[in-house]
Amino acid sequence: MPSTSERAQDPRPARTRAAIFAAARDLTVADGEVTVNALAKRAGVSRAAFYSHFSGLDDLMGAMLSQMLDTAWARGTEFKDQGEPVHQRVRFGYGMLAAHIERHHSFLRGALDWKFSHRTYMILVDTMVELHEVALDRLGEDVPAPLRGRDTTARAIAGAALALANRWLLDTEQQAADGEALDATELLETLLRTAPPWYTGLAPQDPVPAAELMEACRAARSAESD
Repeated sequence: MPSTSERAQDPRPARTRAAIFAAARDLTVADGEVTVNALAKRAGVSRAAFYSHFSGLDDLMGAMLSQMLDTAWARGTEFKDQGEPVHQRVRFGYGMLAAHIERHHSFLRGALDWKFSHRTYMILVDTMVELHEVALDRLGEDVPAPLRGRDTTARAIAGAALALANRWLLDTEQQAADGEALDATELLETLLRTAPPWYTGLAPQDPVPAAELMEACRAARSAESD
């Protein structure tokens, strides 16, 4: 008789979690205000099942945004982690972030109207800070000496990227409402232009290959399911 560790893992919790994520994306686009009751009903699960995974809407939104950012940055660094310079991997990480924002713009725009607390925003910031800390560590001495090993350096970079992403979502709101296809290439160029040159490896006078990078990141993102 197989031991507990040898038995197949129960897939039901993962399916429930995925159903709640999918319901949240649908509701933010179609139904405006989000409630636990509405999410549970759309996902086809009970309130008890919802609360077995998430403590509330704050927890759900934090989990969804963290997963999205983790996936975007991880794919970016792994896709270009075949002997490529660290600066190039950083740029690709930004590209994957822009590609995910472009792909999930409806959900993210709807999320701006969610009635969640400041704690959710801090979860999002902290997730991005952790990702940038990894990149900063890999850059080593390329990081200016006064900025090395400082949480504030990663926090400043993360905060700037979040502010620009938020601005892009607001600026493209009418285009999205009109059913136009959105292109986040301009967002990517802005992200790369405004990030510290020592971080991206791009001097102020250097051309920014945003269009080419965006295409490569879209291809990398579509190679796997979101």
